Amino acid sequence: MTDQPSLKPRELEILNLLAEGLTNIEIGARLFLAHETVRWYNKHIFDKLKVRNRTEAVKRGNELGLIGTTDRKLSSIMSPVQYVANGNVHIAYQIIGEGPVDILFMHGFISHLELAWENPEFRDFFEQLGRFARVILFDKRGVGLSDRIQGAPTLDQTVIDANHVLDSAASKRTFVMGTSEGAAAAVLLASMYPDRVTGLILYGATPKIIRTGNMPEWAETESGFDEMIEQMQQSWGEPWAVEFFAPSRAKDENFRKWWAKVLRSASSPSSIKDVFNLIRKVDIRQLLPQIQTRTLVIHKTEDRMVSRNAGKYFADHMPNARWHEIPGDDHIYFVKSEAIISAVTNFINETPPVESTETRISVILCVHSSTGKISSALIQKEIGSHGARFTSKDDSEFIGTFDSPTRAVECAARLLRIAKGSGLKISLHVGECFAENGKPLEYVAELSRKAIEYATVGEILITQTLHDILAGSKLKLQQHSDQADMLLPDEMVLYTLT
Repeated sequence: MTDQPSLKPRELEILNLLAEGLTNIEIGARLFLAHETVRWYNKHIFDKLKVRNRTEAVKRGNELGLIGTTDRKLSSIMSPVQYVANGNVHIAYQIIGEGPVDILFMHGFISHLELAWENPEFRDFFEQLGRFARVILFDKRGVGLSDRIQGAPTLDQTVIDANHVLDSAASKRTFVMGTSEGAAAAVLLASMYPDRVTGLILYGATPKIIRTGNMPEWAETESGFDEMIEQMQQSWGEPWAVEFFAPSRAKDENFRKWWAKVLRSASSPSSIKDVFNLIRKVDIRQLLPQIQTRTLVIHKTEDRMVSRNAGKYFADHMPNARWHEIPGDDHIYFVKSEAIISAVTNFINETPPVESTETRISVILCVHSSTGKISSALIQKEIGSHGARFTSKDDSEFIGTFDSPTRAVECAARLLRIAKGSGLKISLHVGECFAENGKPLEYVAELSRKAIEYATVGEILITQTLHDILAGSKLKLQQHSDQADMLLPDEMVLYTLT
């Protein structure tokens, strides 16, 4: 019996288009390929089928049951779009593949779980991942098929939504792949839930979008970013910035129409402006040295949207990160994706067995009571009721650690309300805690105590790292008035919650 030839997804797709009678030029237009590339694929198909021309290839494909299988093949590994609720917001998600490992995929600023599949390169990318993994895709709140919201989702909200998606998909441990600005939420997810994340994959990513002053040099200038937002609003509904997102497809009319359609359907000019105004505030650089998760950082050398030096920053500052640079200038991950697929596959196959995680990143709430007018039991009860993983009391000091920045802030605000006039001072910091019990490492606790020294009674001070994580939230934060006189490390730049 003759062995079944092994055709790659793209080869199978081209064979089926040959069966439809399309010319090489027509196939190229359909698949966004040069017709010379189609001829190259044809040669490989003919060799694998042991035939001499397209007529014989179609005949042989029919005999082997390869014709008419492409849609069925993809649909057989693709779940329908499903929804999971996080409070009053419903998040759309979809699962591709049935492999032994999970990959949670976190897109950048735009996604649409239905229209994206109309692009053959998108289909090919996830079909290949789905051959060895169970890929979990979701549209962030406010985008695509998920519920629309006012404003834009914060990093914290995106991480909490992602956890709800993982719960609904029955995923206990997963690789997390974050592309473009979606990488920031992926990093935060891995830092706060290391027991859930097997490995991180970052593509075309940056830890900070906008320069502060003139630094870092690889980030965008304020004026340049403002100009981009203005152009985006004027051009929304058209194939906006396709020459930067996918230069190799910029003159392809089919790709341009698809890109414009996805943008129009996934969001609106005012909503996407809110997203970009949140993105400009994100800065996760302070987190990177504390993240122990095994990480692969992939970047194209001439990426037109995000400088390769921005990606290199991850690799240089994360202790377990590997840098993988590939040639090209397309920012969109599924365009010319063969090298990306190969790198991801190798990274997942090389990942060692899961080891217990000693530390995780948490939010540390430090409370100091100077008068003793509020009972210790009430303070500890409030900290516990807001979901603290760890609580402790030492004389007039209380400490609690939280997985969620939002819950930590809510707890701090609640304590001030119920203890008005009781002499409370509060600080909120982000740092390493023991995974087993949530207790902060001693140096982290000391930084929290140091911060609270600068607080006045009835004041909540937030450190720089937490300030950056909360970017885009509705909280009102202003830099502490005595900042110029403080000799503190960078992560200890302080902000007052007003």
